[in-house]
Amino acid sequence: MGENPRPQQFMYRVLVVEDDYELADLLSEVLTYENCTCEVVSNGMEAIEKLRGEDFDAIVCDLILPRMDGEALYKEVERVFPYLANKFLFVGPTAASRGGLGDFVYQTGNALLEKPFEMDAFRAAIAELFNR
Repeated sequence: MGENPRPQQFMYRVLVVEDDYELADLLSEVLTYENCTCEVVSNGMEAIEKLRGEDFDAIVCDLILPRMDGEALYKEVERVFPYLANKFLFVGPTAASRGGLGDFVYQTGNALLEKPFEMDAFRAAIAELFNR
């Protein structure tokens, strides 16, 4: 007799670009529970290097970063890895959404979570990102 096949489970690969190490660890832990594997880097330059060597399904990116900020990283990803341009989830301080960065994020078509945010909001934003 034939057994019902088990549903296929997908592991998403997520690049977390966050210079706050405690927040990066927390996001990584939450993503693990959401069936993801994570790589964490602390700035945009490191993110570009990771993207050149590995495949990712999504990028969780702080807007305010040392060396290369989230906007510059997005523009480089859009140029070099265009298939990832709509797979960003930006995080940033409340002030970022009121300044020019909010307009920038809106133009990309990606979501922005304002810090501090609830983990339930983060989970919902990640689920929406994977369903795009």
